[in-house]
Amino acid sequence: MDYQAFVDGRKTLLVSPAGYGKTHTIAECLKYTSGKQLILTHTHAGVASIKEKIKAQGIPSSKYSVETISGFAQRYVRAFYVGVEFPSHDDQGFHAFIINKAREVFSAPIVQQVIATSYQGLLVDEYQDCTKPQHAMNMELSKVLPIHILGDPLQGIFDFNDEPINFETDLADFEEFPELTTPWRWTQNGNTENLGRIIKGYRERLIKPQPIEVADSRGNGLRVYVNDQFDLDNRSSPYWELLQKWIKNERNQESLESLLIIIPEYVGDKRRRGDIIDRTNVAKQIDFSNSVSLLEAIDSKDYYLAARAVDDLSKAQKPTKAQKPIKKIYDLASKFFLKSSPKNSSNVGLNDWLSKPPKGQRGDWRIIDKTGANKQFSDKLKNVFDSYISDASLKNLHDILLFLQNTLKLRRQRRRELYNALINAIEQALLDRTSVYEAMVVQKNRVRRAGRKIYGKCIGTTLLTKGLEFDTVVILDAHKFQCPKHLYVALSRCCKNLIIFTAKTTLP
Repeated sequence: MDYQAFVDGRKTLLVSPAGYGKTHTIAECLKYTSGKQLILTHTHAGVASIKEKIKAQGIPSSKYSVETISGFAQRYVRAFYVGVEFPSHDDQGFHAFIINKAREVFSAPIVQQVIATSYQGLLVDEYQDCTKPQHAMNMELSKVLPIHILGDPLQGIFDFNDEPINFETDLADFEEFPELTTPWRWTQNGNTENLGRIIKGYRERLIKPQPIEVADSRGNGLRVYVNDQFDLDNRSSPYWELLQKWIKNERNQESLESLLIIIPEYVGDKRRRGDIIDRTNVAKQIDFSNSVSLLEAIDSKDYYLAARAVDDLSKAQKPTKAQKPIKKIYDLASKFFLKSSPKNSSNVGLNDWLSKPPKGQRGDWRIIDKTGANKQFSDKLKNVFDSYISDASLKNLHDILLFLQNTLKLRRQRRRELYNALINAIEQALLDRTSVYEAMVVQKNRVRRAGRKIYGKCIGTTLLTKGLEFDTVVILDAHKFQCPKHLYVALSRCCKNLIIFTAKTTLP
């Protein structure tokens, strides 16, 4: 790869497979540039990955700025756009609004002058995920900055409700550089080089596209389990026991401490499968030690809906009986804590402490009176609720959520990211005297710039893990992938081991 020629060009393009060093190329390019380079990508995990690889090269932070495309656009739109009121972050049209207005903002001479003064070049990673409006925005930036883009059409899996770019037509005026040939992901750090070659073979068939045949090759890090009983809805499916064993990792295998379980997203049973409900159910089946992270979309509407719910609960100074404060807080808390105690455990679910009226009877929700050693806890729970009922302040609501977590030690749902983000937003809102929703927006904007590191044992989807790599990747129900691009992304996240569960060896 001629890095100097790549960054010297006005508009350059590099297309290469997953794991072949596109992110490494970005880091290397910075050694051949002068001034600060703007680096854009689509995901917060991608931001973290790029920063990590740049830091490994010892390149000073003064040479680059890494952001998501959406986060960068939001910064400039908020600073320079004058017009109609912004849609809220949980509005379906928010991101489309930002990108369209960013293109207008970047066409203004005064903003172009700011951009040209701030940066000397633009690199955009994962370009296959750019929509036509995003591409149009980037082309406005290219009027004042040399632009260098990297991507792989076979990994174009994001759907931003807009038409994706076409490499052949939309990028026809870009100078294309030769494809990278070294599978770095599988040749470094004791990884499995032959596994990389097998995945490259899969890629060649998927590009056409043609079905691929998967077969056990344990000496090369590939395990394939074939059984027509594999199904996420089958509680007696043969793979649950294996997954439980790998997560427990009693033999302390290092490669199992970096573990990603991928659930396919597809349309089935009249709804979209692989969503947060399916991922939570899988976690309940296989993770009894609470050691697996359930990956969340960083801009999931649930973050903003939870923040708004807290704001609504802390608006009234004195709730009336009609507001049923215990029920409302129960509904909020059930997003984070288990409602019922798991088998062989007690007092760790919401239903162990908060009770609704018996079926068919009218009445108020109440706090359950405990006896013996638990009486002190039920008395304290009544006290924190009484404080809130007399003064529905954000501080008193915050105390209830912390009491449920820290004192009663209720078992949390797998959505730890959502709970932690909400608690942080509440505490920031108390400090800044703003709404929790506003504090959540600030928090998410901060993550966009800093990136989000993902490691350890995780359950996710291709959309949540593209651009990441794990030592061991487990793909559930591989036969249910409905798109070759999603299947390729799933296959190429591994470094040392790839484990495939499927009902058939031919994957369409």
